[in-house]
Amino acid sequence: MKSLISAVLALSATLSCHAAFAAPGEYWEVTSKMEMPGMPFAMPATTSKVCMGKGQESDPRRTSGNKDCEMTDVKTSGNKTTWKARCNQNGEIMTGSGEQTVTANGYEGRMRFEGKSHGRDMNMSMNFSGKKLGSSCDTEEAGKKMKAQICDTSHFSSSADWVGGAEMFLNKDTPCPEQGKQLCEHVRKDAPRDTRTYLALLQHDQMRGVQISVARECHIDMDSTTRQICKTINERNYSDLSGYCPAEAKAFREAQRRKECEGRQYSAETRAEDLKRCLEGKGPKGTRSFTADEGAASKAGDNGGSNGMPSSGQILDGAKKLKGLFGF
Repeated sequence: MKSLISAVLALSATLSCHAAFAAPGEYWEVTSKMEMPGMPFAMPATTSKVCMGKGQESDPRRTSGNKDCEMTDVKTSGNKTTWKARCNQNGEIMTGSGEQTVTANGYEGRMRFEGKSHGRDMNMSMNFSGKKLGSSCDTEEAGKKMKAQICDTSHFSSSADWVGGAEMFLNKDTPCPEQGKQLCEHVRKDAPRDTRTYLALLQHDQMRGVQISVARECHIDMDSTTRQICKTINERNYSDLSGYCPAEAKAFREAQRRKECEGRQYSAETRAEDLKRCLEGKGPKGTRSFTADEGAASKAGDNGGSNGMPSSGQILDGAKKLKGLFGF
């Protein structure tokens, strides 16, 4: 679903930005707002200043460049243009329509999409508008700046962030080939030893509809990587890795239980029996025994229940960055 939505956003972005390269242009103020029922938060409207080729604001066919979305039935009557669109990401399809009205110094429009993802109904809409600011600009130079922004990875804080850029950086048509090489270097180094990177890699490559497999493109042996990350199991990552490392998780639980049990105080009369019961996970009669599972759950709870999935705040931040990449 993530890559399908990205395809729709990319199409919406090209329609609202109208960036044309190697042509005289003018500055425009572009505003857009996406709405998607069922999201845990409302996407805020975004406004940006873009360099638009002269005349591009009246012809959406000149800006429908996303390879996963096709525009059809484009019709113009007076100052109003309508069209239909179909986005296909590995069999996950969204269909929709759009309309745009152009005035002397601006335009406004709306796109609507609906479809299914993982068997669930999904729909989204995008309102966009533009206001001519005047002053000439060089759209070729604007294109270079946009490429620089798309390829900027200075805000990445871990290899997991690099995995998030896989669909762009590892695509054969990427404007950022060097970033693809760096992505592979980071992930190959960190996936065997960093839980967050390992989980991000698994989550990405197992997500339905993704076009790029990081493991395949970066020549990562996932069996070997899993064996190595399993050796790092501790109280902090136990809840995340136990499902992928059953043998190591069992050994960790037993070691934790023995450590806890042997550190307890027992009466001289019942020490042997109580220690045995504790090691079996039973504990003295009338009490509960510590288990590694309980301890790991407690640690996970203290740390916000990390499971490799982004929080609502992270989703919002990621969506803002995605929207920013396309300039709307």
